[in-house]
Amino acid sequence: MLLKVLGTILSKVFTTGIGFLIVIITSKELGSSARGEIALMLLNISIIGLIQGIFNGSSLTFLTPRYSFLKLTLVSNLFSILLSILLTTFFLGIHLIEEDHFNFLLILSLFQGALTSSQSLLLGKEKIASFNYLEIIKSITLIGTLLMWFYVYGTISIEVTFYAYLASYSLPFFISLFWLIPLFTQTNSEKNSTSTLISDFFKFGFQIQLNNISQMINYRFCFFLIEKLKGKSELGIFSVAISISEAIWIVCKSIATFQYSRLVNTEDVHEKKRITLVSLHLSFLATFPLIVILLLLPTNFFTFLFGMDFNNLRPILFSLSIAVLELSYFTIINHYFTGIGLNKLNILGSVIGNVTTVISGILLVPVLGSVGAGIATSISYFIMLIYL
Repeated sequence: MLLKVLGTILSKVFTTGIGFLIVIITSKELGSSARGEIALMLLNISIIGLIQGIFNGSSLTFLTPRYSFLKLTLVSNLFSILLSILLTTFFLGIHLIEEDHFNFLLILSLFQGALTSSQSLLLGKEKIASFNYLEIIKSITLIGTLLMWFYVYGTISIEVTFYAYLASYSLPFFISLFWLIPLFTQTNSEKNSTSTLISDFFKFGFQIQLNNISQMINYRFCFFLIEKLKGKSELGIFSVAISISEAIWIVCKSIATFQYSRLVNTEDVHEKKRITLVSLHLSFLATFPLIVILLLLPTNFFTFLFGMDFNNLRPILFSLSIAVLELSYFTIINHYFTGIGLNKLNILGSVIGNVTTVISGILLVPVLGSVGAGIATSISYFIMLIYL
């Protein structure tokens, strides 16, 4: 178990490191306002991805051992494509995106959905190494494309950044096909009839994604508050603080990825509990030292990395630090309930967190700005953790 967890952690450390480098480059070259615009685009892609996740996320992983591989693949990708078209059009209709960003959002969400389907299927077959390789390929493609356009061709713009993300979704998707095609020939002991497949996708997928959507609201609702009340420049600064915090979250996310893959392939109730308890200890012991190191870094370190626009990062990071520690426990417990089919507990916890986030965000962001958003996030996760 430990070796597989370490492999996943190393993979996510690498990919998060690349993502962090992307944040540094785009922040320095484009400034805090453009960084805010990129953050909004990535947020919209994430929202579409969450809705697509009903058919291509954890639910697909959960159902992989139980259904025909071919049927799962077809249904997952067809619904992902449909949702990508409908949601992108909807976002344009309600003016959540600018008209010249419509094509970017549509194509990016299409390839993101296809890649997520492939990775979830591989995870459902316990092909954790293949899953990790795709993450690494995605990151290398992203940084390689961005560096080429920025520093070889000298084309520095927000649009070029979007093209880099497109390359990072599409290339690993096509590579994933080489691992997926052999799996179609394997005999799968399907325990359920075909007629129940769509029903189970909605049953498990909707519950799981409703939980994930609620979690997205918990740490992204403040994005919209900051943009409306403080502007894109302030949002750009806060998004960088979130990116730094997410660099630490990779520990609990990596452990949870392995934990969930084992849970859905294990029938023994006691073994499920043992895996979860070990995961909890590993998550906390790995997260806490990283938080301490982060909080000891001086302001000069952050201005050197991101530029003078980001000289107020430390107070925001302090306000987010408690949330990061809380997530080291919360993520593991959340995945345990998902893995044993008790998604309703996670959903209720997330809804409680949503109410907390909205109330505390509305009260704190107008007064304290990004620091208030960090405090609101920490309060929200504290309440959810206590509930779970």
